[in-house]
Amino acid sequence: MLIGNNERMGRGTDDPATEADRQPSTIAHELAREIKRRRIAAGLSQRVLATRVGYSRQYVSMAEWEDANLPSPELVSAIDTALGAEGALIGLRGQIRTEKKHRRGSAALAPTDERICEPFGGESVDATDVLRRIHRLNRSVDPEVVHHLATSTLAIIENYEDADHAELVPALNRQRAWLNELVEDCAHPRQRASLFEVAGQTSGLLGYLAVGRGEFLLARAYCLEAFTLGDFSQNMVLRAWARGLQSFCEYYAGQYLDALRYAEDGFASGQPNSQTVRLMINGAARAMGKLNDAEGVERIVDAAFDVLARSDAPDGMPSSVSLGCYSPAQTAGNAATAYVSLGRPDKVAEYARLAMPEISRSGSPWSRSLVAIDMAHSHIGAEQGDPGYAADLVLGALDTSAGKPVVSVRKRAAEFVRDARRQWGALEKIAAVRDAVMALNSGAVLSNTEGQDG
Repeated sequence: MLIGNNERMGRGTDDPATEADRQPSTIAHELAREIKRRRIAAGLSQRVLATRVGYSRQYVSMAEWEDANLPSPELVSAIDTALGAEGALIGLRGQIRTEKKHRRGSAALAPTDERICEPFGGESVDATDVLRRIHRLNRSVDPEVVHHLATSTLAIIENYEDADHAELVPALNRQRAWLNELVEDCAHPRQRASLFEVAGQTSGLLGYLAVGRGEFLLARAYCLEAFTLGDFSQNMVLRAWARGLQSFCEYYAGQYLDALRYAEDGFASGQPNSQTVRLMINGAARAMGKLNDAEGVERIVDAAFDVLARSDAPDGMPSSVSLGCYSPAQTAGNAATAYVSLGRPDKVAEYARLAMPEISRSGSPWSRSLVAIDMAHSHIGAEQGDPGYAADLVLGALDTSAGKPVVSVRKRAAEFVRDARRQWGALEKIAAVRDAVMALNSGAVLSNTEGQDG
């Protein structure tokens, strides 16, 4: 319970300075209102702001209370910095001090009266407040909790292809909410950095899943959050990983220039790391293909394979959202996709054949489906293209990922139908693929609708 002003200040009611302090101050009220306005505009709760400035939530609450004593300069300065007020709050407090001194005149407070309990009522601090700040700085989270969250999240990333995505979303949402609480309650710098990393990975996974459902607004928000948390944790791999997710999102949203810019920012802003090949081939090369930049595709594909040759690349087909390096099969599969957009069936077939042996052994139904669709696409425009065989490849691809209609399979199967009809007309086999794609899209819309709350 908050005590009265007289009790807090330790003065009697006959104290002329106390009477002056009780007079309404327009500027004092303006300071309280301005702190509250800026905090709300920044989207911060009192608790979050208190954590950032190193004071208790009660102190922040009282700083927004128009009838409270004047906050200390230290508290106002900390809030000013945290809210990016650029000295505006400090200036308001200075005006209030000047106004009060003018009102008090000869009855100004003696220096000993300034040394009252900080941060409300004076300029100085006492030992209790120093010790309280030390206590806040020592707040931490059980290291075992941080370790478990980190290892379990990495396990989800590395085993993403085998996971039940319908179950992943609610579990990741609960984890993300809890991580937010842990970050707010933790003041230990290294632990906060670790929590930022896990939170960034969790947001990235939620963004990737949202892209698969075609929910691009939500995906953009999650992917941006993943990048921001990577920035906070100063983890360059996490930042690059998040840029790759942002590029992936914009590619399937049809915003190819944005997809290219995110990818280029990811691999051009720092030293090469485990995400460089992914950003080059999955991000830049595929976007350049959609933008009809044949020279750019050739250059980036060659550069990606050069980087891959100098890297400790894994074998087989790692997770599509792995924080590790792309494998040769993943790189070849994405190169094939880039050449599909350029209408280069020779290049599509070349890279698809490189990717197919490993991808056919992969546990990922999406990878197998996408490479099969690219193989089918290589028949369009080829001198000896076989429309029947191509149609069978796509129908087989749709069967492979049946029940899991991610946006990548739906969109690229639809692109095959469009280009095949331009090349071969309304053949019966192509019509069968068209009907299958339409049924898949209809089922995906129904599935997404059923999965929404309300």
